Amino acid sequence: GRKATWAAALRDLQARLAATTPGSVAIIAGARQTTEELYLLRRLADRLGAVTDSVPRTGEGDALLVHADKNPNMSGVRLHGLASAEPGSRLREIADAIRGGTVRTLVVFGEDVTRHGIGADLLERLETLVVSDILPSATAERAHFLLPGCAHAEKRGTFVNARGRVQRFLKAVEPRGDARPESEFLDELVSALTGEPRSNSAEALFNRMARSVPALEGVDWAALGDGGVTVTL
Repeated sequence: GRKATWAAALRDLQARLAATTPGSVAIIAGARQTTEELYLLRRLADRLGAVTDSVPRTGEGDALLVHADKNPNMSGVRLHGLASAEPGSRLREIADAIRGGTVRTLVVFGEDVTRHGIGADLLERLETLVVSDILPSATAERAHFLLPGCAHAEKRGTFVNARGRVQRFLKAVEPRGDARPESEFLDELVSALTGEPRSNSAEALFNRMARSVPALEGVDWAALGDGGVTVTL
């Protein structure tokens, strides 16, 4: 419930995460995050030895334009291996691990996990709950670190559609208040934990990601153009 500066919050969060042990951290990577943000969450998970998952959203589709998957970037989640073949299947495992005291730190991006099997009672057991979102939620209310992120119209990045087409989007409006694009502060946090240099732009971050993800080999930001590039997932 206390306001902090970004510098102080990230410094304190880096110290908390650096003190965790492998297996004690879980990360819920929202499939509404950009491909670059998901890449950085993957880097964070690898550094911390964290279990990861994502929340699926499905509905009615058709054979023409409307897909049954209502998440804009579930393909990005799969590209980075942040969920199993059945997204959401690890959520119960994470809930059980919190209940049993194995998972003590939970990082949640863009989701209200109290609606997906990780209830408020379990969140209260955590030593550290990190939440980044653009809307208030029951999960955000219980966060030890609440990091205000941006809607897609307030940042730059890419999504990968259901057919594997990587498409970039550009910022339309400036974020309000203290909100920052998640890729910016995640890059800062991962750099502090790993010693890796930070990327200074969306273009540089995408190109860095592409060099480390086999499916994106040979693709760079400039090559995406206005129509995007199809990759094999």
